[in-house]
Amino acid sequence: MLHMSTPQKPKVLLFSHFCSPDHITGAEKMLLFVTLELGRHYACTLVVPKEGLLAAEARRHGIETVVQSFPLLYDMYHPTAAIPQLLQDLLVHSGMPSLLDLLLIHEPDLVITNTCVNLAPAAAAKKLGIPVTWIVAETIQMNEFTPLSARLMDQYADWIVGISDATLQPLQGFVSDHKMFVLPPSWHTEHYDPGQWPIKRQNKRAEIGIHDERPVIGYISSDIYANKGLDHFIQIGICICKTNPMAHFMITGKPTDPVYMDSCLKMILHSGYSSQFSLLSFEPDIQSVYPAMDVVVVPSLLNEGFGLTALEGLIFGKPVVAYRSGGLIEILTSTGNEHLLAQKGDVQDLTNKVQYLLSDHRIRQEIGSRNSQTIHQVFGIDAYRSRLGQFLSLLSPHLEARSLEKQRAPRFPDYLLLKGESSHTVFLIEQGMKRHIYTGEDFHFYKYDWHRVGIVGDQQLAMIPTGIPIRAKEPFLEYAPAIYVAKGQGPTVYLMQHGGRYPFATEGALRGHGYSPSQVVLLPESVIATYTLGLPIVGGEEKAKKELRSKRKAKLIIRKKLKSRKKLKQGTKLRKGTNRFAKGGIKARKRKAAARKASAKKKPTRVRRRKSLRAKRANTKRKLGHKGIVKVGGKR
Repeated sequence: MLHMSTPQKPKVLLFSHFCSPDHITGAEKMLLFVTLELGRHYACTLVVPKEGLLAAEARRHGIETVVQSFPLLYDMYHPTAAIPQLLQDLLVHSGMPSLLDLLLIHEPDLVITNTCVNLAPAAAAKKLGIPVTWIVAETIQMNEFTPLSARLMDQYADWIVGISDATLQPLQGFVSDHKMFVLPPSWHTEHYDPGQWPIKRQNKRAEIGIHDERPVIGYISSDIYANKGLDHFIQIGICICKTNPMAHFMITGKPTDPVYMDSCLKMILHSGYSSQFSLLSFEPDIQSVYPAMDVVVVPSLLNEGFGLTALEGLIFGKPVVAYRSGGLIEILTSTGNEHLLAQKGDVQDLTNKVQYLLSDHRIRQEIGSRNSQTIHQVFGIDAYRSRLGQFLSLLSPHLEARSLEKQRAPRFPDYLLLKGESSHTVFLIEQGMKRHIYTGEDFHFYKYDWHRVGIVGDQQLAMIPTGIPIRAKEPFLEYAPAIYVAKGQGPTVYLMQHGGRYPFATEGALRGHGYSPSQVVLLPESVIATYTLGLPIVGGEEKAKKELRSKRKAKLIIRKKLKSRKKLKQGTKLRKGTNRFAKGGIKARKRKAAARKASAKKKPTRVRRRKSLRAKRANTKRKLGHKGIVKVGGKR
């Protein structure tokens, strides 16, 4: 029995551009959160390019996760003139057919692609006519080629969701306002345990050698590179250490630029204050990091899409100091912390704000306490779900329309083998559904023939619901085709049909049903026994004999034609109006042609006299008088 893979809820595939085995980025965290929230409304599947922490976290939360590699277009983030050519290269990339196969098999009602560089899933979905939502989690760099990125996003996305106003600003003027929606990230309070924070604070501070309440200023970044401003943080630390020997600076993250990281470490070593700095590796459990801090500094030099570090710092009730960089402005301004924003790149301004917070622990506590309340009001789960509900109300009519379109789409006849024009997977049509043949080994196991595979439009295939895959594994009653021919160890060949096995009495009966011995699948006797034995199939001998005679006759005709072609190549020629061959062949034809040329030379040539100019003019007048002049009211 076949079952539709699509549940009652609309199905959504969410594509992550990244999945690292040793750390998780802010964009990945936000996508995981979106997936969990959408799971309350849709059946969600997360697609990752490879195994990693994100995939593990998703599975831990019960999210179906699929691994599928696909190309990225990095120039979308930092636009260049090469974008049009890179797009063409991406569309013909070897990974695109596999992406189309994935979409055809999972048949989502909606595709969500995360980050601006993740164009391939959007392009594949558009090719199949699947609606696309594009989440923009970063601020595209502004330059003369930014319109190229913006127009591509407009072309391949039905809706563009920015995690802040800053992320949508580069798209203004190139994308219609009705396609853009702002949906800032949030968090699940049940995933945090404030009761454990004091213990975790004590443990982490002990790890870096602090056993008292001296202030710890924290810097945290999943990827540490130049634009994340670690060198600015170190400069702040060195400046403060000169006047505050009790301050301690904790750096947490994964270095991705060894040269840059080495220069930062040298700054600390040469400063003479290395004892007041601690460097920790990336910690996926943020509950063991933030509680240890007293102030969080975000010295980002790039326009952050949102600034998840700042959000997390506020959630843990910490004062957050940051540069005016993209979404960081929106976070701190909306939570009443605008006075803790420094001009981007102004290290002294940032240092002054940190020193202000270090001057009195009561100021830190007051700001931190206010932050923990305000952040819930502005970015808490209730606010998020309210915004999400508004966005989903925009999607619903379009998803319903697509569902109706799929129901009304024409169906292919059963038992056809089909594949898309741009995809690779072969499907067998059964009971109005498409069952994908899982691997090439499965294709050959069931004796399928590539010559019988029809090619249809990818969008046509996308309209057909997907059934259980065809596989050469047990239980065969579930994975095998509904109808095929098979045999066990013995000589008997069976028609395996809808759970029953019907033995063919003779080879003629097998051929009479349109099968040949080459199509017989070999199965273990234990598998044969799982099918219910039915009545034997007889007859078909006359039909088989007739087919055999037809084949022999066809072979004879082909043989005769080949012989006649061979004679014609040797120069023979049929006589006109007869079936007999002319004598002489090509030599005779050459002699006749030479004779015709010789007789043509012997004929006298006629010499034409040249007309005078006066005769030519007179002749022209006669012609005009006869044909060119028309009398009024009369005939020519």
